Amino acid sequence: MKLATTLKMAALGALLALAPGTGVRAQVQGVTDNEIVLGTLLDLSGPINFWGLPVKNGMELAVDDINAAGGIHGRKLRLIVEDMAYDPKKAVLAAQKLVTGDRIFAMVGSMGTVTSAATMPLVLERGLPHLFPITPAEMFAIPFEKLKFAFFSPYYDDVRTSLKYLLREKGFNRIGVMYQDDEFGANVLQAVKDQLAETGLQPVSVTSYKRGATDFSSQIARLKADGADLVVLGTVVRETVGAMATARNLGWDVSFLISQAGYAPVVVQLGKDAVEGLYAGAMTPIPYADTASPEVLAWIDRYKAKFDAEPNVQAVVGYIIIETAAVGMQNAGPDLTPDTLAAGIERIMDYRNIFGTAPLSFSPTDHLGSRQTFLAQVRNGRWVPLTGFMHYSD
Repeated sequence: MKLATTLKMAALGALLALAPGTGVRAQVQGVTDNEIVLGTLLDLSGPINFWGLPVKNGMELAVDDINAAGGIHGRKLRLIVEDMAYDPKKAVLAAQKLVTGDRIFAMVGSMGTVTSAATMPLVLERGLPHLFPITPAEMFAIPFEKLKFAFFSPYYDDVRTSLKYLLREKGFNRIGVMYQDDEFGANVLQAVKDQLAETGLQPVSVTSYKRGATDFSSQIARLKADGADLVVLGTVVRETVGAMATARNLGWDVSFLISQAGYAPVVVQLGKDAVEGLYAGAMTPIPYADTASPEVLAWIDRYKAKFDAEPNVQAVVGYIIIETAAVGMQNAGPDLTPDTLAAGIERIMDYRNIFGTAPLSFSPTDHLGSRQTFLAQVRNGRWVPLTGFMHYSD
């Protein structure tokens, strides 16, 4: 009887050892002995596919480089990319496929504020990491949750930092604002108001436009009539070009500042002479082959060989998103789980990549990688850094 009882207890112990929550790790979704499966949601066919396509290329090159170097503790990365066409409904369907069908381990670098806001809850409810969406919105790090991490300095910090520098160093004191009538634009407007308030100023002119607008003549005429000497734009790419071209057509040679949302080579390509002199906050210098370091030049050559195209800052963003996630996975050790990955990312301190991105740091209480930016300006048809990294609180 005693022997039978002992055998029953041993059998029960064996069963419990295989069950979840007993101290023996069950199979982690998206992780095998040989592979780690990552997912991402990009705009490959919608209105910002000029971002999505090179981001995809940069991510794929990063996966190639990591795998060629041996992977993560012997596991190769596999990236599954879904096109959501910058549509929240399509993004939700694509996220469901990645999470429940493809059984990804983590969502990495999903694109856009509204699309990522719609899909992040699906990822977190599944107990999966939501890493580094391509948006500077604070909501992807704040409020704090164990498995969500953000990469980019928020628009608010970005604009305040740039504006503080320009007020101090360039002597601007009549600040106008033209912003997109949504949450993004509201962040830009609030940053301007708060920074001006520190010096006893307020905007001399504020005007807005609806998303998708193409005619900015009334807004620019108002800003000109109110005598602004610096216009802060809560715009992205085409709206930035449209606003500045309108000003130049009116013979108004006013200075303009945008957030990192408009810091891209395509602004210069589309705007040409109209955007000369434009200021922008940024986190990563745009790579130009004739000024690149040997490491970046080698990266440019690998990119061109793989995609038969010149890389841009969007491609860099895709690359460094995967690279930073890989650092966290490496820090996590061989026993890779969502919890060990979170701890691995939290160990990243003052991390610097070859592209000169703002130093990244995370902690057990802070999952936002950086609040620092530098100021750049369009000079002779290219973006030129003017400052080192800084923050308005400095």
